[in-house]
Amino acid sequence: MRMQLTVISGPDQGRTFVLAPEQPLTIGRGADTVTKLQDPTVSRQHCVVDAGGGVARLIDSGGSGGVFVNRAKVTSVELKPGDVVQLGNTVLRLDVDLANETTMMGAPVQPAAPPPSADLSSLVGKKVHHYSVVRELARGKTGTVFYAKHDEDGRELALKVLWPELCRDDEQMQRFIRAMKTMLPVRHENIVRIYNAGKAGPHYWVAMEYVDGESLTQVIERIGLGGMLDWQYAFRVATHIGRALEAAHGQQIIHRNITPANILLRLSDKTAKLGDLMLAKALEGTAANQITKPGQLVGDLAYMSPERTRGADDVDCRSDMYGLGATVYALLTGHPPFVEKSLPALISRIRNEEPAKPSKKQLAIPPMFEGVVMQMLNKKPEERFETPSDLLRDLDRVGKFHGVKL
Repeated sequence: MRMQLTVISGPDQGRTFVLAPEQPLTIGRGADTVTKLQDPTVSRQHCVVDAGGGVARLIDSGGSGGVFVNRAKVTSVELKPGDVVQLGNTVLRLDVDLANETTMMGAPVQPAAPPPSADLSSLVGKKVHHYSVVRELARGKTGTVFYAKHDEDGRELALKVLWPELCRDDEQMQRFIRAMKTMLPVRHENIVRIYNAGKAGPHYWVAMEYVDGESLTQVIERIGLGGMLDWQYAFRVATHIGRALEAAHGQQIIHRNITPANILLRLSDKTAKLGDLMLAKALEGTAANQITKPGQLVGDLAYMSPERTRGADDVDCRSDMYGLGATVYALLTGHPPFVEKSLPALISRIRNEEPAKPSKKQLAIPPMFEGVVMQMLNKKPEERFETPSDLLRDLDRVGKFHGVKL
């Protein structure tokens, strides 16, 4: 079965683009794209459609105004025959079986709704549930995190409030609350603790342990400017988060999105803590995959395992270990295993190329530790560590051999 995208509205109406399984199709008006659309409202590299494995997956490249599939804004979604894609003033349809393409004609396409907007900064100085919101800490793909205090005992906490765009289906949000509350009994030194979750007025929220520190994203940004960290720093992070994954694995929980942004480093004792555990699972079925900011997708994708770039749903803890390996690699070198501005190029390298050994950037890295990192980054899940406990055993050997204190 062959697939193609047909332009059904816009300056390029009537043009078709065949999807080749071996080469993702970049859609945009840039001279370096196959499409070279004439629509001035389309970005130079607006989105990518990857047809590998017989499935067409669309990925937003951060194009201006976003991408809409069947009138819903998306960042990464599997396309089905007849699906309608809109970017700017250009509308395309996914067709199959080129010899019978006239049978795929659909109803007239309605203009897509304008992209949603959200700003939660107005919550500062107000109350959400029993929490007084003091200041904003960070913004991410799924919401804004605030520093807050409990009204009754003054306890410090981090309060994540989801973007309103995620919260339009109350039934799905109730499932989100129930899923997050399954984390309440999970307590581990290297996991950001969940205190509560619920709804206050129009807002859905999660109350979490406040970690006075910084994310590894901030650490890596400093590395890029000021040089590399000692390998023992990365070793401690690998061990701490390995312990977090071991605890999660014991509860049959898969993180699904381990990146530097989801790991916090407490300033007082340099303890690494894994955050947003269970969040990806809790938001399944919501609009979470439809909301992003330019550049976020590329940043997340750089730490994504090869199987996840193919949209695999049956990922396990070995996919989490790839994310940890990519994060540790970035601590050692100042950048993730592969760096590309183009999504198709990045996807191709993650799937097909071996990353350069971090010792090429930092000669002091012991071969034993480098071997552990490279095993976490293996293309095939079965050739990574089978469980976090297996990873920790190898890290323990490295630590004992080199006398590293945790």
